[in-house]
Amino acid sequence: MRIPLKQRGVALLTVLLVVAMATILAVAMVKSQQSFLRRSSSVFSQDQAYLYTLGAESFAKSIIQEDKDNDQNKTNPQDALNENWAKRVPPFPVEGGYVLAQIDDLQAKFNLNNLWQEGQLNTAALTMYMRLLASLDISPALASPLVDWLDPDNLPYDGDGAEEDWYLRLKPAYRTANHALVSTSELLLLRGYTPEIVAKLQPHITALPTFTTININTASAEVLVASADNLTLNMAKELVNTRPKEGFGSVELFLANPIFSNISADEKQNMTKMLGVRTQYFRVLAEAEIDLKRRVLSVTIARDDSSTIRTISRDWSQQWQTVTQQKSHIKDTP
Repeated sequence: MRIPLKQRGVALLTVLLVVAMATILAVAMVKSQQSFLRRSSSVFSQDQAYLYTLGAESFAKSIIQEDKDNDQNKTNPQDALNENWAKRVPPFPVEGGYVLAQIDDLQAKFNLNNLWQEGQLNTAALTMYMRLLASLDISPALASPLVDWLDPDNLPYDGDGAEEDWYLRLKPAYRTANHALVSTSELLLLRGYTPEIVAKLQPHITALPTFTTININTASAEVLVASADNLTLNMAKELVNTRPKEGFGSVELFLANPIFSNISADEKQNMTKMLGVRTQYFRVLAEAEIDLKRRVLSVTIARDDSSTIRTISRDWSQQWQTVTQQKSHIKDTP
């Protein structure tokens, strides 16, 4: 039987519509699969970068352990910037990207938690912190809100302080911590500490869980200038420029510098309490980039008289600008 032309046209149109729909579905499936593969590849690259940063942390800990082992053979061990842990290396190329790690001495900075120790105010640390603020053109009065944030009571240290009643009047309101800082970023919560002030302070401060001395062999001039009343920034820079590469063997040798000749015996004694030549806390900054997926890890590492090098904290939220500036070294690395 012969099919009418009109019916044949409808059948052909139906076939064409089915083919078109099948083609659309096939294209959509291919696109979905490609998108899934891209996402999977991205996650895989991020996981690789994550693992590389952990590997960099382990490598850094081995270097710190090696330095500790070497110190056991020294009569007067000290930590200085000529040691292996302090050396800067270019990014190390790996398949699809690079890995870079850097070890910094956290005791080259002022430990904010030194202000409140063993249930009482550390006046020597408070004086040093106020000098540091003044040297950075920041009001020394900002030391008072920090004391109030650290101490356990709700009585303002002085008229410039701030306890719980001050913060509860804010919107949004919050309470004072009344214990040691976990991070220097907490300063942003304190009365008078603007983002600009905290940014100016950040290169020179740290927040460590125990009392720590400032390592005179690694500290910057900006930190050292806070160690004595009559010490100027130029004098502190001279101390840094003339500092032995292997470091001072003791604080007494450091204080024997003629720059400190006019400092009283009592002030030198206070300085001795706050200064040292060895380091217990380090920071490891590690960055890995794989297929343009980047992870940055900041690790705080503790080293003491025990046999274990301990990881105190890990933070993957940091952005390390130094790494970006050093990427040009990758192509030059054999």
